[in-house]
Amino acid sequence: MIRHTMRALCAATLVIAPVALTATPAHAVTSCRVNGVPVTGTSVIGTPNADYITCGSVGSGDLIRGEGGADYIVVTGTVAGAVRGNTGGDFIRVDGTVAPGGAVDGGDGNDFVRVATNGGTVDGGTGIDYCRVVSGAPPVNCES
Repeated sequence: MIRHTMRALCAATLVIAPVALTATPAHAVTSCRVNGVPVTGTSVIGTPNADYITCGSVGSGDLIRGEGGADYIVVTGTVAGAVRGNTGGDFIRVDGTVAPGGAVDGGDGNDFVRVATNGGTVDGGTGIDYCRVVSGAPPVNCES
């Protein structure tokens, strides 16, 4: 009797373990610093004035937005979500990769956008924008 119970428990473990391993992981939140203050969440929004925003990576579905003013936004890792300068002459630099489905958008104003590797979308936005992509898909809406 004990032998049959042990077999049943072992069989149940073999069925349950793969189900547990295929569960969808929780959405990772983006961690940044806005004007030196740590900010974590799915949306990291600057102030109406000029901001200095630094992030490691931007998760899929997450948004980094500078708001108004001449913002300085730096992402050192992958952009799987969106980085937007919004209004003002912004400086946006992505040292890592803009992943497929990821986007960088300068927004309104004369912006400078630099991306190491682009597999998604790099858009200067409206205004006279200076954009550089080191490798991958070329930027759009950029005058130089």
